[in-house]
Amino acid sequence: MSFPRPWFLALLLLASGCDEDAATPPATPPVAAAPTPDAGPGAELGRLEGLSGEVRLERGGTPVPAAEGPLYEGDAVETGVGGAATVRFPDGRSVEVGPDARFAMGKDSGGIVMQVERGIVLSRVPAVPRAGSAGTKVTLSILTPFGLTRVGSDAPSEVRVAVAEDAGSVEVRLGAIEFVGKDGQQLRATEGESVAVAGGKVEVVRAPRVVELAPIPVTVRLGAGRAEVRPQGTVRWRPVKKQGEVLAPGDGVRTRPGGTAVLALEGSSSVLSLGSGTELVLESAGQGGNTDEARVDLRQGGLGLQLAPGRTSRVVLPGLSLEGNGAAGVEVRRTAGGYLVDAFTGQVTLVRGASRQPLRAGERARLEGESGTARVEPLSQAALVLGPGAGAEVFHQGLSEVALTWEGEGEAVVEVALDAGFTRPVVAGTVFQPFVNVSAPSRGVLHWRVRRKDGTEVAKGSAAFAPERLSRDLDRVRNVVPEGPEKTTIFYQDKPPAVTFTYGEEASAASYRVAVYRVGALGTPVAERTVPDTRAALDAGALGEGSYLWSVTPLSASGAQLKGGRMNKLELVYDNSVPMLVVTSPRNGTRAGDKVRATGVAPVDARLSINGRPVPLDGKHRFSTWVEPLGTPPLLVFKMSRPGAPEVYTVRTLRQRGP
Repeated sequence: MSFPRPWFLALLLLASGCDEDAATPPATPPVAAAPTPDAGPGAELGRLEGLSGEVRLERGGTPVPAAEGPLYEGDAVETGVGGAATVRFPDGRSVEVGPDARFAMGKDSGGIVMQVERGIVLSRVPAVPRAGSAGTKVTLSILTPFGLTRVGSDAPSEVRVAVAEDAGSVEVRLGAIEFVGKDGQQLRATEGESVAVAGGKVEVVRAPRVVELAPIPVTVRLGAGRAEVRPQGTVRWRPVKKQGEVLAPGDGVRTRPGGTAVLALEGSSSVLSLGSGTELVLESAGQGGNTDEARVDLRQGGLGLQLAPGRTSRVVLPGLSLEGNGAAGVEVRRTAGGYLVDAFTGQVTLVRGASRQPLRAGERARLEGESGTARVEPLSQAALVLGPGAGAEVFHQGLSEVALTWEGEGEAVVEVALDAGFTRPVVAGTVFQPFVNVSAPSRGVLHWRVRRKDGTEVAKGSAAFAPERLSRDLDRVRNVVPEGPEKTTIFYQDKPPAVTFTYGEEASAASYRVAVYRVGALGTPVAERTVPDTRAALDAGALGEGSYLWSVTPLSASGAQLKGGRMNKLELVYDNSVPMLVVTSPRNGTRAGDKVRATGVAPVDARLSINGRPVPLDGKHRFSTWVEPLGTPPLLVFKMSRPGAPEVYTVRTLRQRGP
């Protein structure tokens, strides 16, 4: 999000070590003048951490790309449209700086001064002091044209400061503040209140009362595979009705492996999607004014959330709430110790008790235990990456997600849907990097489009997903080779086929011995069978490519030879004109190692890569190479390109190595 470039804003925060009560303002509060940063490094004032997107550091008047490290008096930091950074102070307090912001570090007689020129900053004092910070004395001030704000450090606090071109606000999310205006007016704001400044007027705005939410119906519909419902008070699961059905509070829903289901809230475009192997219980759903709420007990698996644009949304899980204002796409997954939350588009706030933590598109949060803040890290691209363009084909069994990518940095709006008219959305919202991860459908087509905030189109594309096509015509052919003077030639693709030899019946024969020799090597047969009837079968692969002679000898009941066998000609010829990529190994579910052997054959005019690495093909377009699997679960992504044809991806999902 791009923020306006306002007049200077500041906020005074008195940290630990103050002798006076931070909540008591002086009798005649002065409004200090903004400090003038000097250009030379001195004592370290804080540390710059958690950089993402475009962040620049100006030191001594010279701007350079920022890196994590100390901040000194006179340093200035600026974030781009998609940038963010955190300033950490010795007492454990942190100040998070959002996109399109600029601040400078300085000092005055009272301590450290952080001068914010534009953007949004979020100050947090943790409940538990940072290790090694005992006794540390830090006084942090941010000065504003409209007054002075003080926040004590004896208790946890969270304060958000925002500025518009002709207004500003200080929102108290946790704790309490004392605000002193330019005219000496003193105001106190506590959790849930804000100090608002506009047109020279300063006032405390109380948070609106919680709107009473009226119950709303939630409808479950089958997405793919198999999904089941268990009504409250029963123990038996039954399939979801084909036309969908309304759930009652306490009803359970689960999906079988490979299955998906969708929960729709009446009167809202918010959608909850159950991934493969997920189980939950609907506790309640409500709506009031512009607010939607769903309460569910996610017992296992993953839950996708597409929050409605233009509405306030709240999804409450055991020990975790997610709040959003506007369109956002999020996935929540149950883990052994808590939750894993991936934000694909937009921004949500993670709420656990008194802790509130923002999570934006392109970030992953790991939450352990029943309370505390999350560990946030950048979200990596999925192993399968699709670029702009129409017609790509993806064959897979159990692929969980795919990354859609485009060219160009900066904030953009992404829409992904199951239809070309975008009436069946999968995910939508703002992103801050040139990709978005989405769930891969087991079957169907994904359509996506990317636009800038002004509506300019950046990219669009589509891809069809389906289970991998079986190569029965290639690897299960059993060729019949009759006895006679004519040479039999078998053309095969992928691997040598099974072969069945046929011959005439001998009246007194009890069995028949069939022997196969390579041409020029009649001393030892390469294959030999003794059978009681007039057909002798060799399994696929028993004979490789080459020229052969074979004979059949009738045998008596005692095993004596009744007459000599006549030599017949056979030739196996490899034909590399396969119409599609054939992967013979590894198979889905194979146990993964550090490297696995990948073998198969590609069409004549194809180019092949595996996990992004080009793979050489031999003269008959076969390949055999070692490959390092990617991701969890381990994947091998085969990408085939042919002139004038869409790209084709074949994904093999392996089993994690371990007990």
